[in-house]
Amino acid sequence: MKKLLIAGAVASLMSATVMAEEDKSWAATAELGGTMTTGNTETSTLVAKIDATHNLGEWVNNYYADVLYSKDDEEKKASRWKIGGKGAYVLDETSSIFVLGEHEQDEFSGYDSVSSFAAGYSKNLFKSDTATFDADLGPGMKFFDVEDGESEKTGILHVGLTYENALSETSKFSQIFVSDIAFEDEKSTLSRSETAITANIMGELAMKLGFIVRHDNNAGLDKKSVDTETTITLLYTF
Repeated sequence: MKKLLIAGAVASLMSATVMAEEDKSWAATAELGGTMTTGNTETSTLVAKIDATHNLGEWVNNYYADVLYSKDDEEKKASRWKIGGKGAYVLDETSSIFVLGEHEQDEFSGYDSVSSFAAGYSKNLFKSDTATFDADLGPGMKFFDVEDGESEKTGILHVGLTYENALSETSKFSQIFVSDIAFEDEKSTLSRSETAITANIMGELAMKLGFIVRHDNNAGLDKKSVDTETTITLLYTF
């Protein structure tokens, strides 16, 4: 059932592409960062992200993926990857109807994998020459494959907030908050906050400083409810 819902979300995005008019427009960013040390201590960390937006006029589709991997003296410290897609049918200049699907695997969470599907309403709440503030709200389902092989699911209320502010001609501040609020008390509400400052280096190349907070209100007994990441990456805009 989980895979069917995710496939449905992807299929809806692809169908919008097929029905699109000729005036197509792509925009994409690729992000890469990492460290490696050798000698008395051997460590390696890799952070990679890609984000692509396809503007088809009536439809605006977004596709994204990210990877985090870290190892310290042959001991794995982090291993996580995520893919997702979001399609928005434009109603007017400030509002749209969205459908999204995501799948994430994290070896160090309490779940083998987490998948979600949601649909709802998007609204641009504020826009100026330098800043914009958008919100998503809608119901959905979240599916958990737990470590002992069992599966769980719950209805969710998906909440998404995105704020961007151009600090100058070459830098910007961004704040993203996403929360899938579980309808059942015993199921996890998963939330993520990402704060970032991006500064252009030259041409299409920029440097990004990010701080990410992840929260699980129903983490296991041997798990912490809050994870944080601080990243410095290079970002290239296509």
